[in-house]
Amino acid sequence: MSSAGPGKALIVDDEKTNRLILRSLLNKQGYETIEALNGREAIDLFHSEAPDIIFMDVMMPLIDGYEATRQIKAASANRFVPVIFLTAMTDEEALAQCIEAGGDDFLVKPYDKLILQSKIHSMQRIAALNHEVQGMYSMIHREQEIAESVFINAIQSSNIQNHHLRQVVRPAGIFSGDMVLSAYSPSRDLFFLCGDFTGHGLLAALGAMPVSEVFRAMTTKGFSPEDILNGINKKLKAMLPVGMFFGAQLVVVNHDLEHVRVFNAGMPDVLIIDGESGRIKHRLRSTELPLGVQASIDPKEMLQYAPISYNDKILMHSDGLTEARDADDREFGNDRLFRAIEHAPRDGIFDNVLEELDDFCGAHTTQADDVTLVEISCVHDMLPEIEIHDYIKPTPLTVGDRGEWKLSLRFNGPRLRETNPVPILVNYLMEMEALEEERQSLFTVITELYVNALDHGVLGLDSNLKADPAGFGQYFQAREQRLAGLDSGYVIFNLSVEQESTRRSILLRIEDSGKGFDFANHAPTTDDETAFSGRGILLIRDLCESLEYHGKGNIAIARFSWSTGQS
Repeated sequence: MSSAGPGKALIVDDEKTNRLILRSLLNKQGYETIEALNGREAIDLFHSEAPDIIFMDVMMPLIDGYEATRQIKAASANRFVPVIFLTAMTDEEALAQCIEAGGDDFLVKPYDKLILQSKIHSMQRIAALNHEVQGMYSMIHREQEIAESVFINAIQSSNIQNHHLRQVVRPAGIFSGDMVLSAYSPSRDLFFLCGDFTGHGLLAALGAMPVSEVFRAMTTKGFSPEDILNGINKKLKAMLPVGMFFGAQLVVVNHDLEHVRVFNAGMPDVLIIDGESGRIKHRLRSTELPLGVQASIDPKEMLQYAPISYNDKILMHSDGLTEARDADDREFGNDRLFRAIEHAPRDGIFDNVLEELDDFCGAHTTQADDVTLVEISCVHDMLPEIEIHDYIKPTPLTVGDRGEWKLSLRFNGPRLRETNPVPILVNYLMEMEALEEERQSLFTVITELYVNALDHGVLGLDSNLKADPAGFGQYFQAREQRLAGLDSGYVIFNLSVEQESTRRSILLRIEDSGKGFDFANHAPTTDDETAFSGRGILLIRDLCESLEYHGKGNIAIARFSWSTGQS
């Protein structure tokens, strides 16, 4: 209301006498008055004159007081404009109808000056309180917007920016309980996490910060997806209240685009769509409870492998998509999702699903839950390029006692089931040698050497099994079975760091308990090396000064060098 006086009052009554009496009483209260003869005029004057209080007769021509009040209240938005009904009716049903139409009070004819004055004062107090609440709400809303900006920068700004990785998160409120995180491991594998906290809004979003911290720290250091999920679960179990949990899909796309590892805990199916036909060829369902429910989990129980081909699409989504409802309260559902996928253009699946969802829900349907959709296109441009440096030409390879420091580790059968030594070794090297720029290359070299030692040496697996999709599944099934029953065998790491002129070298010696192979009759050439060692060995040779085999072929020695710029 105006600071110069109570403000402007709109009198709506088709009886001239009633308007005259009320105008006189309101003028004495300090109000400026304007008048309307029916509901239609009242609506027009409300928009043009912006009155501070309205006195509305019930029975009028054209538009009655009930309908006029409904339209005025709908148009007033967050501004509180009290409507006092003028009525000769005193029965409870009629008065209740006034309130249901949006009225704030009523005044029974004939008018009493004292009652009118008390009702005006009451409305003024309510208006002042409403103004105060709106101010507080605006401040809270602004703080939420700032918090949302900080949240987005902290959680999503570090995600991979690549047009082959598409994602959308539509929160039901200011904050979203859904989250997406993406990062490359040092071995160039893509890690993509799609998660959904119980509910939505600020409470659900609070858990996103620790999840992001664990995910990024452990992925960057090269920990396995199983270790990452265990780390997230431990963190959430310690901090989440009872009844709140985190559904998660963790997808790891192999850097060779050969296969994908999927961990699904309480989320909708992860869909793999054939790049040629556009049809769904794999549905990887949830196999475990969401994270944060149990104190300890075994991610290996939820691990699923699937072969992928070039240009396959991986689709991930939260249940807010399939459970979205239209104006008739029908659910979008899996069937509509699958039809949207199969009827989409070859490279238009992501857009087509969103268009079908928007058409189904309509523009005026209130979104009940957060909606997330992710599409990963399995193409080489989606992955980072391998960093291969121009190293100094190798000198004759020997294993001596010249190293400035040495490290030896031995992992026996049972320990190989539980521990991935690669991130331990790489992080130790990072601490000792400050080689952040070389982390990716070092991680790749040690990973390839260790996988060969474990898979083909200790476990005795034949890589030729992976030549086709059926054999691929057999390979990983056999790997998990043999690893689960492993109670003997070993892998030994010997690391020696040396300084020579303007370069330093890490001498990596990895020995396994396997039968080895006839390396003497397999000359290390580009043409035939993949026949016995696979592409990983070629990659090691590109990244290292040299690679040699000794013993039965169960000992690999590689030299990794970098320039120090010092003489």
